[in-house]
Amino acid sequence: MADAQYPSGEDPRDEGRLADLTSAGMWTTAGVVGAAMFLLPGSPHEHVGAGLAIAGLAVGWGLVSLLLYLSRLTMPIGTRAVATAGTAPIVIVAIWASGGASSFLGPLLLFTALFIAYFFPPRLAWPLVALFAFVYATPMFYDPAALDTVYPARSVAFAVALAGETFAMQRLKQRLLTAEARQRVMAERDPLTALYNRRSFDAALENALRAPQGAALVLFDFDSFKAINDEHGHPVGDAVLCAVAVACASVVRDGDCLARIGGDEFAVVAPGARATGVARIVSALEEAVGQADVPGGLPPVQASFAWAVAPDDGATGDALLDCADQRLLYRKRLNKTRA
Repeated sequence: MADAQYPSGEDPRDEGRLADLTSAGMWTTAGVVGAAMFLLPGSPHEHVGAGLAIAGLAVGWGLVSLLLYLSRLTMPIGTRAVATAGTAPIVIVAIWASGGASSFLGPLLLFTALFIAYFFPPRLAWPLVALFAFVYATPMFYDPAALDTVYPARSVAFAVALAGETFAMQRLKQRLLTAEARQRVMAERDPLTALYNRRSFDAALENALRAPQGAALVLFDFDSFKAINDEHGHPVGDAVLCAVAVACASVVRDGDCLARIGGDEFAVVAPGARATGVARIVSALEEAVGQADVPGGLPPVQASFAWAVAPDDGATGDALLDCADQRLLYRKRLNKTRA
């Protein structure tokens, strides 16, 4: 069944605006604090000019991230990973300018590690963490004092700490995503049939009507559902509802919203569908209902259908729903008269 409200392929880890705001705070803080550290007693001053220039770049990137946040423009998660990796050479120069093996900037890399672990999926997070573990270790390639300061061991310890931090953060993020997914299902889905519920239907209808190409609304319910409940019991009635839900879900188009909006009342929001298109949708649904795998001993289910097309039958969700509902009532009265 197509998801009518959330883009297909959406990565739930891609919290674009929050990532931009976090990046703004992280890089601005790193730049300001890094520059201030050069003024502290004992800090190296041989390359203070380069260090301050790097600090300025960090603050500049923080401001760019803030502008992205304020403008509501954001980077795709893959682009963000490339941009994060692109900061590695800047950090390498910053470590060199602030003393190499005795640099005071090492702890600030934890900012970046936390950012990576939270905002990127494992396929991107682990290569980035490995990259910044290497960044931390780069003084071993040019600083003669690296061995005297036990830098190889410190680099290994730093890499292990990054790995542990990343593992823990990834596990916590996965728990958050799992909890969010469960809450989303509870908020958006009918607990019996797993179709969309009335709240999701209302949202899907309003979203579809905002599009210039309009939308179609189909309503249908069973002709004798009360008799099924009275003669066979509610568990059998529930099984019939689930069977019809499965059958109808197999024939709706990608992008359509199939919802259970009442006891035995169902609806389909079909964005972009016109009169001929909605006729095909109803035909497919009618066939699916008739072929639903209902519990043994029950005759095939029959349903009444009605539909309305925007903007011809109504320009708002309420108007379209009222039009389709009146047509459904008329169709059901007509069916009873024929019976």
